[in-house]
Amino acid sequence: MKTFLLNVLILIIVVVSVPSSFAQVLYPDASVRLHEVWSRVADVYGELGSIESAEFSPDGRYIVSGSKFDNSVVMWRTSDGHEIWRNYAAQEIERVAWSSNGKYVTSCSEDHLVQLWDAESGELHENIQHNEGIDGLAWSNETMLLATGEEQIIKETSDGQTKEGWLKVYAYPGSKLVHEVDLGGTINEVKFSVDDKYLLATGHGFVKVFDTESWEELAHLSPAVFTKFTTADFTPDGKHIAAAGFGGVIYIWEWQEEKFVRSFNYRGRKVESLTWHPNNEYLITSGHGSYISIFRKSDVLSLEDDEVQVAAQVFANDGAEYIDFTRDGSFLVSAHQDGIIRLWVWKGENPNLNAQRHRWVSEQQKEANKN
Repeated sequence: MKTFLLNVLILIIVVVSVPSSFAQVLYPDASVRLHEVWSRVADVYGELGSIESAEFSPDGRYIVSGSKFDNSVVMWRTSDGHEIWRNYAAQEIERVAWSSNGKYVTSCSEDHLVQLWDAESGELHENIQHNEGIDGLAWSNETMLLATGEEQIIKETSDGQTKEGWLKVYAYPGSKLVHEVDLGGTINEVKFSVDDKYLLATGHGFVKVFDTESWEELAHLSPAVFTKFTTADFTPDGKHIAAAGFGGVIYIWEWQEEKFVRSFNYRGRKVESLTWHPNNEYLITSGHGSYISIFRKSDVLSLEDDEVQVAAQVFANDGAEYIDFTRDGSFLVSAHQDGIIRLWVWKGENPNLNAQRHRWVSEQQKEANKN
């Protein structure tokens, strides 16, 4: 009996001293990872760089994708990957995005056009002419602002050459141009902060932040070595920015102080897309290579550069050009170079995650029954 009590006491001590390990024992799901739900052919001509973009609707019920080779804009149902409609642009599509009210999906392409499509029917609603091909495209999260970023254009002058790259912002309804500024080079990505107070523009040699009321430039972030940035994103709490591009180096800043935190390079390959999980605890990256990688934000911010390790990675068969989370962080969609889009369910390190999800569903059902 004494031996049994001693063993129980030892077990209690172990459990109390190592709570995270204990959670992993009791809850086998208490580890960060992604599980594939379905995959669909979005471009039958899939090859390097094929699906440039895929994004969830604000309510997470639908996904829109845009392709580089068959020039298609496709609407998918998230639950089962059913194709709702498919339409085509004249040239390759670089990015697609949803309006905050869920009524429109937008595509931008190499024919210098931003096109607005009716999200329900797929009918073309409007063309917005630009001066150059567009790589960056984003709607604000709650308001109806649409930001675009053009590719670099070189102009000959009496003094030689000048390089231009225009950031433009439109207000809806009415597609009124409310701001434009030349950033001096290709703009690969634009993103709004979660609260829509700031706009991030990322491109060749720069990461810049603008105030969305005054349009004042608040920060210009750039490493000592010139970098062609392909992607950047605010943390959900708005305090940090992560950016990456060619060479695979990921840079982190406390952007409001323009303070460089650190850089690290996990795979040495080009990063095409990165995003923070909506719970503010993880950084997810994708690009050249066959894996989607997950890093803990706590590691990224606290460890030395060579100590930052991947928390988890998932084999995705081919490089992912773009990744996007539902607003609640439950699902991730990835757009791949082989013409495939994939839906993943997020499994986090919180052992109570599924219980929280079930409680949320139950609350939603009760609310629906009231109405």
